[in-house]
Amino acid sequence: MMNKRKIINLILAGSLLLTLPGCQSKKGEEDIMPVVELIEPVGTVLNYERASFRDLTVVSTYSGVVCPDTVEYTYESDLAFSSYASLPGDKISAGAPLFYSESESIDDDVEKVEDENAKLVEDYADYLEDYVYDLNQAKKAEYKASVNYQGIKNYEPENEDDPMYGFWASSVMPSESAYKQSVMSREKLEQSYIEKQELFELDYNYNLKRIDRLKEKEFEGSVSSTMDGVVVSVGYYDSGDHIPQGTSIAAVGNPDDKEIKCEFVSKSIVNKALEYYAIIDGKKYEVAYENMEPEEYRRLLQKNDAVYTTFKIADPDNEVDLGKLAIIVVVERKVTNALCVPKDAVNKDESGFFVYVLDGEESVYTPVQTGMSDSGYTEITYGVKEGDKILYDAPYDLGTKFGKVQKGEVINNFSSDGYLFYPSAEWIRNPAKSGTCYLKEMCVDRYEQVTAGQLLCKVEIVSDDVETGRIGRKIERQQERLVDLYDQKSKTYDEDEINSLDRAIRERERSIEHLEKQLEKLTRYTGVIEIKAPYDGLVIDRSDLKDGELIGYDAKLLQVSANESSYIVVEDKGFLSYGNDVTVTIKDSNGGRTELSGKVVSLNPYGLSKDLSLGYTLVKISDEDMEKLSQSGSDMENGYWSRNRYSVTATAKNMKNVLLIPKNAAYKTGNDTYVITKGENGEAKLVKFYAGGADNANYWVAYGDITEGMEICLE
Repeated sequence: MMNKRKIINLILAGSLLLTLPGCQSKKGEEDIMPVVELIEPVGTVLNYERASFRDLTVVSTYSGVVCPDTVEYTYESDLAFSSYASLPGDKISAGAPLFYSESESIDDDVEKVEDENAKLVEDYADYLEDYVYDLNQAKKAEYKASVNYQGIKNYEPENEDDPMYGFWASSVMPSESAYKQSVMSREKLEQSYIEKQELFELDYNYNLKRIDRLKEKEFEGSVSSTMDGVVVSVGYYDSGDHIPQGTSIAAVGNPDDKEIKCEFVSKSIVNKALEYYAIIDGKKYEVAYENMEPEEYRRLLQKNDAVYTTFKIADPDNEVDLGKLAIIVVVERKVTNALCVPKDAVNKDESGFFVYVLDGEESVYTPVQTGMSDSGYTEITYGVKEGDKILYDAPYDLGTKFGKVQKGEVINNFSSDGYLFYPSAEWIRNPAKSGTCYLKEMCVDRYEQVTAGQLLCKVEIVSDDVETGRIGRKIERQQERLVDLYDQKSKTYDEDEINSLDRAIRERERSIEHLEKQLEKLTRYTGVIEIKAPYDGLVIDRSDLKDGELIGYDAKLLQVSANESSYIVVEDKGFLSYGNDVTVTIKDSNGGRTELSGKVVSLNPYGLSKDLSLGYTLVKISDEDMEKLSQSGSDMENGYWSRNRYSVTATAKNMKNVLLIPKNAAYKTGNDTYVITKGENGEAKLVKFYAGGADNANYWVAYGDITEGMEICLE
């Protein structure tokens, strides 16, 4: 054992002959190791650090952002996207629409089913007309056969021996058979009517249910907000895009209900933590952990979504701004006032842990018992006392330059190109569902500013005279039959027949009403119609149709976006968030610069699902400034509009009123970070801290035994 200790002693002594410059020498730097003869270090002064009391902690920090409590919205079934009713930055009330689905196809389906019902009504009315006539004829035949049969039967001889009985019998049998046949004919007609009526009602009511379901589907396509708040995100979809069920399309946040969205923090860590809180601009805030349900966790994993954690923040004085950087500090373990030695000074042999204590110029093998450790220090519960010199090849020294810890601000600047963006551009389409349509004239160009009511294009519609004439004749025939039904009703007193006639009249009138609607649709668009701009905006696309070219119903003509629906879009992976202020700089051709103020109106990806975390940030500026931007350039380049780029700058993810540690003063070992201070005896001492973040020059202290004015080694 003594030989082994001697070898360890020699190795340590040899390593301590190296020179370590300044307090920024890092353990593990690759100096050229000289050849050292391993001899007993008699009379050699070895490096050491004194055993001292300190706090040992295990602390985790998680970066997050202050967001409004947010709800995402989607279609309840697979639908085609139509348009947005509200866009990022828009204030919205509960019940207000957010977006719509393509309803034209649903309207067409409803119209087809209504046409089916109209045909059913028409056919049934024709059947009723024939049935009433046939039934009357059958009743007349039955009455006549009944009278004939009863008349012959009344002359039945008293007995069969009567010579006239055979003649009577030969007469009554055919009349009886004829009567029974007439009854059967009438009953068959009536049974056929009952069956026909049941089938008609089944088909007609089934179609009514089909119409109701289609209209419900159309209603589902209009998705409304369930809360008061602000739209904080939308997906980038064009009209007609197919959206699978469950895909998030828009999100609404409540700015009055703030929360912190941050990197994932497991429930077990929070439950075991000694304490946890948030730091925003140097101030501690109480927070409450929002437990994520297992189903939501699995859903996020299945969708490859980023798994996040939500903390509700207590901000009764409304001090916290949306978009601010927030650091969640979780104190997992802590031992206070523990006698500690450098972790690397603790060794282990067959007997257990030991350290070398310097006694004069000699190193003394000293068994110890250990407690908690972090990356730099180990708690000693037995074996050494405070002030003992622990043999330790310290990878640092005091250096010569010192400074004092001060409070300040860590600043991170953002700069990127921005472009004009129109998330709700609307296609202006040919509205005529009937007739032959031609593009008569396109009156505006691509990327032209337009005002509400301005003429965009002209469409000429030539009506289908053959079809309108056919429907007109059908209406005339139906009206003639309706007159006949009223005439029949005026001539009968039979209650059943009156009921049947009333039903036929009602259905005939319904059929006429439907035919008149069809005729109105066919004649709604005739001649030349003018299509005008629905609002002030920009023509961002135009079809390649030529004047005089044949076009179909719903053909795309121009795409227009309203000025108030325009944004500056910036590529950003999470630096900016809803509520941040930005500056948009325009550069003109003469080298001049104009700076405009803007506000981020889209949420940070931390607060959104993958469907809405698209890597872009939307910036809103005033309508007047947006009009200037949209008019600032429209040069064509390679067939596309070369929209001017704008410089977008911002200060974000900054933290004010925090203790700053210059980066060149920080010493890192393992996962822990320290600064070097001068002890009372002039010896170097490591003081641990946890950094919440950094800029180019400084770390800021989120947790640790760092105080304002503390003297630390800089070089």
